[in-house]
Amino acid sequence: MPDPRSETNGPEQAGGAPLECQNLFLIAFRLSPVGMAIIRTADRTIMAANEAISHLWGSTPDEVAGQPVEKYSNWLSEEHRLGFQQTRAETGECMNYEMSLQMRDGRMELFKISSCMITFNNESCILSVMREITEERRTTLALSASELRYRRLFETAQDGILILDAATGMVVDVNPFLIKLLGFSHEQFLGKAIWELGFFKDVVANEEKFAELREKGYVRYEDLPLETRYGSKIEAEFVSNVYLVGGERVIQCNIRDVTDRRRAEEGVRKLNASLEERVRRRTAELELANKELEAFSYSVSHDLRAPLRAIDGYSQAVLEEYGPQLAGEGERYLQTIRAGAQQMGALIDDLLTFSRMSREPVKMQPINMANLVRVAIQELDSQEPSRVDIIQISDLQDCRGAPALLKQVWVNLLSNALKFTRKRESKIIEVGSQPGSDGPVYFVRDNGTGFDMRYAHKLFGVFQRLHRAEDYEGTGVGLAICQRIIHRHGGRIWAEAAVNQGATFFFTLSKETSS
Repeated sequence: MPDPRSETNGPEQAGGAPLECQNLFLIAFRLSPVGMAIIRTADRTIMAANEAISHLWGSTPDEVAGQPVEKYSNWLSEEHRLGFQQTRAETGECMNYEMSLQMRDGRMELFKISSCMITFNNESCILSVMREITEERRTTLALSASELRYRRLFETAQDGILILDAATGMVVDVNPFLIKLLGFSHEQFLGKAIWELGFFKDVVANEEKFAELREKGYVRYEDLPLETRYGSKIEAEFVSNVYLVGGERVIQCNIRDVTDRRRAEEGVRKLNASLEERVRRRTAELELANKELEAFSYSVSHDLRAPLRAIDGYSQAVLEEYGPQLAGEGERYLQTIRAGAQQMGALIDDLLTFSRMSREPVKMQPINMANLVRVAIQELDSQEPSRVDIIQISDLQDCRGAPALLKQVWVNLLSNALKFTRKRESKIIEVGSQPGSDGPVYFVRDNGTGFDMRYAHKLFGVFQRLHRAEDYEGTGVGLAICQRIIHRHGGRIWAEAAVNQGATFFFTLSKETSS
């Protein structure tokens, strides 16, 4: 049998072709990267096979030649052979189809097969060409799936999308959202250059901008005014990108309606401006109120204190000069007048202190809390000697704060504890700190009179007292001062107590003040 792989050996005719054409056929047959085989129709014997198809079968052309085709594959069944013959007899056309074939290693691969009836060596034969298309089909299916996903996104996107031909600027597609947004039909978009669309005129609607887009590959407009078919004005973000589709340059324009967002932003801007103006006015009002408060404080310090000092001083002079001449009741009256004047003076001092707490700046600095408590105790010792030795100081965590203000807190809380343990035979006052979720919790604990927790909400109000003034001295302002100082340090203050079982006052500072 002639060898189709040879350029010189072979039959005089292949398919009725002259010898020169036959040689060209044989060269193409041998060198083709596509699998080719010639099968005798009478007995379905492989007369010749090229390298490409033999490789698929795991053999060589010499090993394949003369073998029945069924030995290598099921791709040429009797049904197909009869079909080829009938097709050839009726129309002379080739037959093309796809088939999944099992390779010798067990793999299933997809092939595209084209078969034609030819005359080879004066015999009726079938020339079959096989091309593996498994990967090509996978790529095609993946591309189709990708195109389907893109199309779904394109159709359902809540932004307007225009697809343009990058060479001409003509609209080739538009999605439903943009059609609905602008009120124009699909046909009114297609086939028009972007600068011809009425809603883009004088904005991106000119050839210079389009040329810039083609050159840079990207254009963005933050505020693009558009007009709908019905004359409504909208604001849009416009982003265009140039990219390749099937080797062709296209432009995708994304158009987002930002009208509502811009209105909201303008509303926020106006609100901020209004708030700034209100803050400015309130600040001015507060500054005026502070000035008036300072004037009031000055008036209290000088104008009210002077008459009180006069009342107290003249009452004392009367007692000293004319006391023996007065009846017992008259002397008692003068003592009551003096006590009232002194009480009013103390009340004025506490009110001024309370007012000053709001204006005094809080200058943060590291504080050794144990040393600060000792300073507060020394101040109390100068007022009530021989009583402060009952105060026990436990571990106190250091912090950051205004030393003068926090010293006032300790003075007031310790003074309270001393006052309400005065009637106890065994007096206990403890100062310390303990861990808390927001930082250290400082406390002053005593075993004094205590109070009913039902009235704890009154503790830190100005002039609020839970005990009779006749039993315990004070103005009812000290705890209010403590609360104001603690609040200015970002903390809180509270108390726990029971009647005749003592009380504990706790306070915290902000986390930033913990050292």
